[in-house]
Amino acid sequence: MSIKLCYNSGKMRLSILSFWRNTMGNILLCGLSALEYDIRCGASPAEEHAGEIMQHWIETITGEKMVGGKGVIDLHIEEDLTDEEGHSITNTSGKLTIIGHGPRGILYGVYGFLEKYLLVRHYAPGVTSWGDGGSIGELDESFSPVFEYRQDSFYLGEDDLEWRIANRVNTHTSEDPRHGGYMKWAGKFVHTMENITGCPQSQQPCLTDPEVIQKAIQYTRDWLKKDPSVRLVSISQNDNEKYCKCERCAAIDAEEGSHMGTLLRLVNAVAANIKDDYPEVAIETLAYRYTRNIPKYTKPLPNVIIRLCSFECCFTHPLSWDACSRNRAYVKDLEEWNSICDRIYIWDYVTNFANYLAPYPNFNVLRDNMRFYAEHGVKGMYPEGNYQSFSGEFAELRAYMLAKLAWEPMMAESTYQALINGFLEAYYGKGWRNIRAFLDWFNGAAKAKHINIYERPFMTVPRETYEVVYDAIESWWDAAERDAGDKLDNVKRSRLQWTYVSLMVRPDPEKARAFYKDVNSRKIYWKEEQHFLPEEQDFTANPAEWNFKKPKQ
Repeated sequence: MSIKLCYNSGKMRLSILSFWRNTMGNILLCGLSALEYDIRCGASPAEEHAGEIMQHWIETITGEKMVGGKGVIDLHIEEDLTDEEGHSITNTSGKLTIIGHGPRGILYGVYGFLEKYLLVRHYAPGVTSWGDGGSIGELDESFSPVFEYRQDSFYLGEDDLEWRIANRVNTHTSEDPRHGGYMKWAGKFVHTMENITGCPQSQQPCLTDPEVIQKAIQYTRDWLKKDPSVRLVSISQNDNEKYCKCERCAAIDAEEGSHMGTLLRLVNAVAANIKDDYPEVAIETLAYRYTRNIPKYTKPLPNVIIRLCSFECCFTHPLSWDACSRNRAYVKDLEEWNSICDRIYIWDYVTNFANYLAPYPNFNVLRDNMRFYAEHGVKGMYPEGNYQSFSGEFAELRAYMLAKLAWEPMMAESTYQALINGFLEAYYGKGWRNIRAFLDWFNGAAKAKHINIYERPFMTVPRETYEVVYDAIESWWDAAERDAGDKLDNVKRSRLQWTYVSLMVRPDPEKARAFYKDVNSRKIYWKEEQHFLPEEQDFTANPAEWNFKKPKQ
């Protein structure tokens, strides 16, 4: 299909804001202007959409309409079911070819080309930048993602579809075939025993009960019959540690040396039941808390995914650092699971769930840990962050960096730091270096601590340390606001993290009252377990002590 494309889709709006690249530029492909190329793409919705995206960005960067007639940009799919998201790019005289191995592959190939060669960046929904063109010579390259599954959980607003696809997040995107599909779950993606068996979330069912096993099989088959596009089914424990202690379950767990024994046997029973009828579907379960250790005898079937959870880890020290005792046991479990399972996904934790507004010092380990997982054969990543609301901390930066790392986990440290700087400049404006100063200071100040995901702020950085640099931190945020331009609200929202801590360092009831009102007006959650939002608090108290529990009737 040869088409002259005009981007006007209402289904996936391209939100463009340019910040420091204001001049129009020329794009040369082996010496020929990209404006003189025709875009030819396959007839599938994803291929056509890839063509729309390519045309949109060529015309945005050059400031002119494509006229065609001299060269060809060929965008098409060559199916490869073992690598649906891979792609290849070749550029020769008069022809740029991008081949995707599936619907997502062609979209990722186009976005990858735009990002690498035309410096198109999708930092956050509505925050996009691009370069001023340039000359692109001959190319012959291909790319296959390390991780087959790349999920994010940060709340970035309702209009985040383009951001997700451009940054190659391949879960929970869109049913529209133009957007390439996604790794789709059968209903809930975690803690599903309640849905499967009717056992309440506060309890666990008996996993050796034949009726429970049959319910799990029927639940899976019902979903796969109802929705053939499902690829993942979660058969996972409810979120508590009240595992069944009946005689049968206790005997199996004792034999296996792990409470995973009973769970994995049930999961394997489901996987064995559906493998012939649904060879493309995998059954996933959690290695989480009391099920984290491998069983002695039972091994996951080939169509089973083990999602290992880093719940107990330290999140200021890299997994590769053997001196961190909290992480050593987890690494041992990862290595042992690797010895018996070919498909390991990770459930990681990347925020402070007890204090969403508190600064969280993990930017020095995100790259190291993602590389570590890639080197240890992990196939999927889910870094759980603040999924409930917009952030008053650095969630937008963290979401962007984790998406980039999930797509390219072996990136160099210099690339990682450059991406952080690019985001800060685009998102916060000309005063971004002041925010970088705060980010670097805080992560450095906390690096000696062992940090979990429910920390009180002064356990991360002591009050006395804040006192020493209090005025400097104030000056950084003041300068960032002064130079923010039209990014002022982004700066003010991210400054909430410092205001939160500053009220603990130097209490001020009136300032606390205004702060509380500001956070609530922005509909920002204070913590994961926020069940109630009172109109007033004790503003003389430490903000970390404010009460969000619903009063008893």
